[in-house]
Amino acid sequence: MKKLAAALFILSVSLNFSCKSSKTDDVACTQEYKILNISITDSASHPVHLSNYYVKKVATGEMIDFSMEDPYYDSINRIQGYYCLFTDGKMGMTAKSGTEFEFHGSLGSVEIVNEKYLIGNDGCHVRLISGQAVIVIAK
Repeated sequence: MKKLAAALFILSVSLNFSCKSSKTDDVACTQEYKILNISITDSASHPVHLSNYYVKKVATGEMIDFSMEDPYYDSINRIQGYYCLFTDGKMGMTAKSGTEFEFHGSLGSVEIVNEKYLIGNDGCHVRLISGQAVIVIAK
């Protein structure tokens, strides 16, 4: 049921957003809203429920707290060990060739995840250029 609710939410969000074609590249964009998620599990493949996480743009130190942008969507994902890494809504923070970001996650006051990512865009949507989409935390 939770997966159905999440799918319906994503569908409704995608219908409300549309991309504009890039004037320099004249790219035809789809109307989907792209969200890059990562999965965090323990060594037994159980979801890891972080107490806090954020994404930091390396060049500027700017922090993005996706948990506050849509608490409902975030809570559904956390149950399954999924965390938002980036969205089309923040595409302006990326370069087409890629921009460095770091994902930081903690349990209590202990940081257990610090991963680097290169995120770019195609003029319409964000895309993951490099970095681990699945992170396994040792027990």
